[in-house]
Amino acid sequence: MDDEFEKIAWLKARFELGDPPDGSVLGIGDDAAVFDFGAQPTVVTVDTHVEGIHFRRDWLSPSELGARAMIAAVSDVYAMAAQAVGSVVALTLPPKYPEADFRSLIDGLADAARATGAAVIGGNLSGGPVLSITTTAFGHSAERALTRRGARVGDRIYATGALGASALGFRLLEAGRLDLEHAKSFIDRWRRPPIRAEVAGRLSDFATAAIDVSDACLQDLGHICRASEVGATLDAQALPTLLGFAETCAAIGADPLELALTGGEDYEILFTAADVTKADAVATQIGVITADPILRVLDANGRSIPLRSDGFRHFS
Repeated sequence: MDDEFEKIAWLKARFELGDPPDGSVLGIGDDAAVFDFGAQPTVVTVDTHVEGIHFRRDWLSPSELGARAMIAAVSDVYAMAAQAVGSVVALTLPPKYPEADFRSLIDGLADAARATGAAVIGGNLSGGPVLSITTTAFGHSAERALTRRGARVGDRIYATGALGASALGFRLLEAGRLDLEHAKSFIDRWRRPPIRAEVAGRLSDFATAAIDVSDACLQDLGHICRASEVGATLDAQALPTLLGFAETCAAIGADPLELALTGGEDYEILFTAADVTKADAVATQIGVITADPILRVLDANGRSIPLRSDGFRHFS
């Protein structure tokens, strides 16, 4: 399939496997898709995966790359306490990109799209110097779209899943340390982020503010604090990590606390809540919102821990 239009025809058939998503009026094949979002507010987000910036092709399969790109985009929808209802994808393929890799990439995208609820209804295909995937995802919130602005003094801070796992997986790939006992679990977490649809569906019941952990726990919490005009204190001992995290960090000379706080691409949900009973059922409590507009991390003895960074930043 060297021809652009042959690829588009195949994409149309691949993405339209199964029933169309609710609200889809017109899918791939025209100048634009048509989607009826109904009376509810619609959450819209866009995310880009660029070769050499977000991934290396020798570190994950094309299928894993496709799934990763979709899940990363939908993670922003989940952080707004919404459920994904559709997506459009813009692909840029480098010269002589293998046909088998192209098909595998689309398989990963399509399977993750259906797993998250964000079935692909349109997009764009182009050639370019490097491989890139830009995904726009749409979602509906059950009651209200959750934002970064609602955190209040006294709210507890929560994180779903585990922190630092993806960043450790990236470091292991960088160091070539696939031989370590727990390496696979961390590399797998980098290659395929978790899907937090179930938690997202419950957040509007009790969360006051939320964000997805894409850049780093500390940096993304800082976004909530600035938007809500509050501060935060984190308990270093409470940060949730996967089995073998500290030992694996030690084996490659990484600081486990710093990686859990400043490592990016976990795609977990960080949120604040006043109702601890409901929040405790879906995530781990890691700190508290304070009036003093400063971010602090405390050790087991209540002493402040200095950190060299707060996470990843583009263009810095």
